[in-house]
Amino acid sequence: MIRTVIVDDEQPSLDKLERLLTDSGLAEIKGKFTEPLEALEFLKKNEADAVFLDIEMPDIDGIELSNNIIGLQRSIAVVFVTAYNQYAVEAFRLNALDYLMKPVTLERLMETLNRVVEEKGIKVRSCRIQVQCFDKFSVISGTGEVKFRTGKAEELLAFLIDRRGGSISRRELIDCLWEDFDGDRALIHFNTTLHYVKKALLLHGIQIPIIYERGCYRFGMEGLNCDYLKFHAFIDSAAAVDLKNIREYEAAAELYTGDYLAGREYEWAERKRQLLRERFIHLLIAISDYYKTGGIYQKATEWLKTGLMHEPLHRELNYMLIEMLLLTNDRISAARYYNIYSNGLRKKLNQEPDEAFRRLLR
Repeated sequence: MIRTVIVDDEQPSLDKLERLLTDSGLAEIKGKFTEPLEALEFLKKNEADAVFLDIEMPDIDGIELSNNIIGLQRSIAVVFVTAYNQYAVEAFRLNALDYLMKPVTLERLMETLNRVVEEKGIKVRSCRIQVQCFDKFSVISGTGEVKFRTGKAEELLAFLIDRRGGSISRRELIDCLWEDFDGDRALIHFNTTLHYVKKALLLHGIQIPIIYERGCYRFGMEGLNCDYLKFHAFIDSAAAVDLKNIREYEAAAELYTGDYLAGREYEWAERKRQLLRERFIHLLIAISDYYKTGGIYQKATEWLKTGLMHEPLHRELNYMLIEMLLLTNDRISAARYYNIYSNGLRKKLNQEPDEAFRRLLR
């Protein structure tokens, strides 16, 4: 956390900046003062990483105060807060790290705080990010859901997460997401969109997890809690279902709350969407087979019904469900599901259930 001191002779301005710094998730308020000389006495005895100074104050102005503070703590980051733009040139001449124009916004303050973190090498606690890719795509931090300025910014972030930490060249990114543009126009769109993504994350106190190395970009996985990544990690390494891992199978299946990036018409995601749905169905079939073998027919039935919510006309799911209902002597429900399946086939595919289905109810 950034150890912070605020000095402003106007109490409302002082209180507002305190709220914004607290909301940032990056700053710890060590002291706040309306009297500049009190702040100076405090800093003689207490170390801070950054001090936010109003410039127009009685007795001693912010510029003079900054000189005295730097004399006490040479490594401290000075940020001027002013309503007067003419002080900006003077602020940077005095080697202030940044200046903020009143009224201060959280968005602008986040840029300053991240400059403090980067230039002073301050270690901050990573903000855990919750990313949902199944059903509605969303990014949530401790301060709420991240909103992106454009749909393309959201797509760029989704695309980077889709690569599961793998690197991707700028050329490939542009070719996939801006194929309708060429040359400089495509590059401008990419740079602008990447800026929007970073800005949206910073506004929520998320240290930029987009890493640039050797001409390639990747999304850092540290602190990321993502349903898609968990699901993929499980299905890529899962052993045959048994008593020891059945709960892990069920937890993985519960991650799938809807289609991958549902409602987003991303061409690059369509094949992945179909593949993940298929793997989800195979997961459910494996779970149901496990419970069927153990004679726990009710559990098997519940998971098969879950699958039909996503794939109503899936042949194997319907067959197994009808078979399971018959094993529990529930012929009424078995006939009902058979009729739903056969009617769906006729209406959508102009087909009839195959002979194996018809034999089930004989």
